[in-house]
Amino acid sequence: MKFPIVSTIAVALCTLATTVQAELKIATVNVIDVYTKYYKRFDTEAELQKQLAEVKKQITQREDELRAMQEDLKKLQAKYDPSLSQSAVEKLKQEFDAKQVEARAKEQSLKDFAQRRSLSFNEIRSREMSILVQDVLKSIKEVAAESGCDIVADSGALSVHPEIGIQLPAFPYLKDGFDITPEVIKKLNAGAPAGFDPDAKLKSLYSEAEAAPAAPAPKATKPSKK
Repeated sequence: MKFPIVSTIAVALCTLATTVQAELKIATVNVIDVYTKYYKRFDTEAELQKQLAEVKKQITQREDELRAMQEDLKKLQAKYDPSLSQSAVEKLKQEFDAKQVEARAKEQSLKDFAQRRSLSFNEIRSREMSILVQDVLKSIKEVAAESGCDIVADSGALSVHPEIGIQLPAFPYLKDGFDITPEVIKKLNAGAPAGFDPDAKLKSLYSEAEAAPAAPAPKATKPSKK
């Protein structure tokens, strides 16, 4: 009996796929877990927080200056009295208009400054995080090579499904087995300070974040026009 050529090819492909599957050594790693527990990540975050605090300080200083101008405008408005002479009213109006122009210029300057500093900070943060990620990937490759792995799947990867509006695991099922996450974390933190404990560091970091009160954002008020 002669088999159709298509059927013969299909059988050959199935046999090849089975053989390749049997020879491949597949491991898993949780990339986010590795990144989160990388000791340099804590140092980088601490430095970025210092820079962010300085940016906020500079913005707050400019907001205070703007509020002071707005208070001056209110005081000028309060000086108006119908009994004032025409010349006095005109002088008060000129002073008010000049102060209002100055306040508007200060407000625009504040917006521009905040935008520039925000963009600059985001660029710095992105660059620093990219360096950390490259370290993580390098360690994953090294551990995978040492362990003889052919493929390493990210067990924490997610995929977006717009149709249902939620994220789902990129790999719906990964058989429990060869997880190299602990080995990668160990390699990454080989140069960490003595006594460094990533789990304790994370716990402390989250505790500080929960304890810190959220500062209310200052509301900028526009000077009213007389």
